[in-house]
Formats: sequence, C-alpha cells, structure tokens
Amino acid sequence: MATPWSDVVYLISLVEGQDNEGFPSIVESEPKQVFANKKSVRSQEYYMAKQAGVELSLMFEVRSIDYNGEEQLIYNELSHDVERTYEKGEFIEVVCKRRSDDHGN
Repeated sequence: MATPWSDVVYLISLVEGQDNEGFPSIVESEPKQVFANKKSVRSQEYYMAKQAGVELSLMFEVRSIDYNGEEQLIYNELSHDVERTYEKGEFIEVVCKRRSDDHGN
C-alpha cells in the first residue's frame, strides 16, 4: 500500500496574460507543487466518459486548501487537463485526462 500523501502533483491555472508577441492571451500560471494521493478512476465514470469521447486517465485526492480551481495538472512530467472535481470535506478529488500531444492538429 502506498504511503499517504506520497505523490507530488503540480497544479496550473489558466490566467489572462500576454503571449510572446505581447498580445493578450490565456497563459499558464507557475506550477504549484502539492502532495496528493493517487487513486483509480472509478470504472463507471471511466466508461461513461469514454462513451462521450473523453478518456479519463488519473484521479488524485488533494487537500481542499491546496486546490483553487486549477485547470491543469502535471504528474510524472506529463500534462493533464482537470475534467472534474468532487469535494469531500477537507479533501477534493481531481479527475484528469492526459493532454493530447497534437493539440488539435
């Protein structure tokens, strides 16, 4: 059994900023490191999402005080989009899908 709070994730918000040419754009904030518990995506939720064309890949439990609505997460150097959250008192479940490498191509 894994040690509780032994996984490290980096939470990233999308904020208004400027692109490399100085034009207004949505940019990623600096990643915020938090400790988490990696959990399995529930099978029913996984298959329902898959039917809708979304492939859920990971679920983490983090402390509610550490999560502020971030839209992205990095785990083991791989980027993920936050698809859903579920508050459970002082904890929140963060369900993610892996970000595509083709970015809409």
